[in-house]
Amino acid sequence: MSRIASRRLSTAAVLFALAALLAGCGSLGRIDRSEGASRRIVDYDRVVVGEFVNNDRRPAKDEESAAAQAAAVDVGRRAFADRIAEEIGKTGAFAEVSREPLAGPALRVAGSIDQWEPGNIAARSLLGFAGKSQFDATVVISDAQTGEELARIVVDRNSWPLPIGASTNLVQTVEFLMGQAAARVASELAAARGVAGSNP
Repeated sequence: MSRIASRRLSTAAVLFALAALLAGCGSLGRIDRSEGASRRIVDYDRVVVGEFVNNDRRPAKDEESAAAQAAAVDVGRRAFADRIAEEIGKTGAFAEVSREPLAGPALRVAGSIDQWEPGNIAARSLLGFAGKSQFDATVVISDAQTGEELARIVVDRNSWPLPIGASTNLVQTVEFLMGQAAARVASELAAARGVAGSNP
């Protein structure tokens, strides 16, 4: 093998490893279609991104911690819905994408935030294995008029336990993981519509 080819392979391996480190652990989820649904995602050319409810039921050590956790999830659930709408718009798979209810036939994307854990960036940076961030959500895709569920996507993301001081420990925030999940939801919907999206 020539030196140039060897260098190219080495560079590709480094880039692949870096991408893997940035990606995080867990699953971004795939569309799981509901059996017996009367319609399909491809039947819709408009989509409404509704609200995500707080389903993070982890016990808190005290009332103050519980209030802080609820406030964080409240911000996160709105941010997730906004980000999904933004990512869907980028794919061009739908003629209209709205965060407000639409009259007439439309697809509705909503669901729940099942875990929103910012973790601790300092702990991740100093200890590597501690301070893990976590983002779990259930995305329900339904008919906006009838409420019939057509499909769902289950997201389970967390930061990698990386070596002490790894810069990617700082990148893998809960917001970063949420952004990955939103891009996957948009990509899955685009694929279901037969449109090749640019998202992962």
